[in-house]
Amino acid sequence: MPFASAPAGAVLAAALTMNPVAAGSLPHPLALSLSKGRSCFCEGEGRCFDKLSTNGSGATAPGANASGPGQSGISAPGIPTSGAAGQGTGTITSAPPPVTIQQIPSSPALPQPALGGRVESFPLPPATPPIQAPVAPAAPLAGPQRPLGDTPEAAGPAAPVQGPPAPGAARVRQPGALDLVSAYDLGRDNDPTYQAAIAERDVNRETAGQTITAYLPQASYSYNNIPTEGGARHVATVTQPILSISGLATLKQRGPRRAYADATLEVRAQDLATRTMTAVADIIKATEAIALNDARITAFRTQSARADRLYQSGQGTVTDARDIAVRYEQALANRILLQSDLIAASTRLKSITGQPVPERAFRLPDQFGAVRLEAAEAYLGRQEAANPQIEAARQTERINRLEARRIRGSIFPVVGASATYTRRNELSDSYVGISVSAPLNAASLFQVGAANATVRRSFEERRLVEERARTELERLHALVDGGRQALAINAKAIAAAELSVEANSRSYEGGVRTNVDVVNAIQTVFEVKNAYVQAATTLATNYLNLQLLAGVDPEDALATTQAFLLAR
Repeated sequence: MPFASAPAGAVLAAALTMNPVAAGSLPHPLALSLSKGRSCFCEGEGRCFDKLSTNGSGATAPGANASGPGQSGISAPGIPTSGAAGQGTGTITSAPPPVTIQQIPSSPALPQPALGGRVESFPLPPATPPIQAPVAPAAPLAGPQRPLGDTPEAAGPAAPVQGPPAPGAARVRQPGALDLVSAYDLGRDNDPTYQAAIAERDVNRETAGQTITAYLPQASYSYNNIPTEGGARHVATVTQPILSISGLATLKQRGPRRAYADATLEVRAQDLATRTMTAVADIIKATEAIALNDARITAFRTQSARADRLYQSGQGTVTDARDIAVRYEQALANRILLQSDLIAASTRLKSITGQPVPERAFRLPDQFGAVRLEAAEAYLGRQEAANPQIEAARQTERINRLEARRIRGSIFPVVGASATYTRRNELSDSYVGISVSAPLNAASLFQVGAANATVRRSFEERRLVEERARTELERLHALVDGGRQALAINAKAIAAAELSVEANSRSYEGGVRTNVDVVNAIQTVFEVKNAYVQAATTLATNYLNLQLLAGVDPEDALATTQAFLLAR
């Protein structure tokens, strides 16, 4: 045989057990082990709770959505133009227009600037080494393990591993330990996307502050030395707007623009939380899959040794040994791929936090925490007042309305105070008075029509953002509610799969089943347990994004999600 023989009892039991995880009082399937004549279950049976899903957002777009690759049913808090769940498409809402200041004319006795003022636009600013993958243990953490049946290969029970903590016992966070919240905090200081969002927020705030210049005094100085005029001419002018409809509309944009700047940064913070959750979920899935696969490899090796001994004693066939060899080699190849997935997920998290991911930093706990799911109406009410994507869309609409008012006001005369001092050839002259400018520009009429159309567009975009946010929130609420119930059913499926392994093994010893039947049962246990881990991480992602859509602070949402998934 190509495989080294190993004690079968503890090894096969290791393939059928995994790190215990439960929701509330739900028995973690990994804590279910096989005894000699029956299956041993964790006492108590309760409900399993679960969590929610977020989307990357656009640069200055008020909304965003993102979804984790390969996670069906996960949705991000962003309001997507397409796609859903874990984490990145941009939103439809357009950015507000730049600030435009209309100048006040100086004395009519002096050369005047062009009527209509000057438009000043302030546009927004436009490989790490791989992480050493954690080495998974030969078998996942579990309670006391027992050998399968009274076979000649059965070994004594494995050394017990620490079980779940006593009810109500607090989990102490080790200093420097990396978890969801600390990874998010590190990302706020290191992630380049979020740092660019901070600079973007500052640009938007400075743009908002510029609106006050519409009603501030303006000064100018000019010097001309023309030979035909017989000397140099110095001209100094100070103007102060008194009555300007367009200037007043510009000044009123200050508050909405500052609110828009803060809302766009909050959207980027939600995107950072979603990306952090996606990377951590991928690390958890790869880590648990490696542990399960290692247990499966051990079980296959044990079955191979059993088949070989039975064949040597004339009770088995060479076909059984060859069939198990195929599954064994496939499991070895699968471990290489799973290690690659773990390295890739760890690298993605390192790019966010700027720090290496410690080994075994993210492992499923002995018991899942509870999902505190409120009524959908409560989330919808909070969303109306606190969702940053909706807030950004509303402020964009307000800015566009004021911009349309400014353009309409540019048609009307501007009244201002003007003081001018002129000196030429030792002669000086001064003027102080009131100036009135009446712009006559046919293009302004077309600009008014375009501004009104922009207002209608921003109005519909805001309605679209609000409607999609409500629809997505209701969908995520249903996914979270159903996901925690499905997780409890998956636990029962694991228990049934483990009983099937024991039944097939005993039938094989009695000559009723073949070794292939036992191998198939072991494979089923691996698949069911792996699906359980997938369901738990999907539930956590959905729970997170539900809270983000409801406008919960990203750090608070991650802390609640972590209390469920990692029980910290």
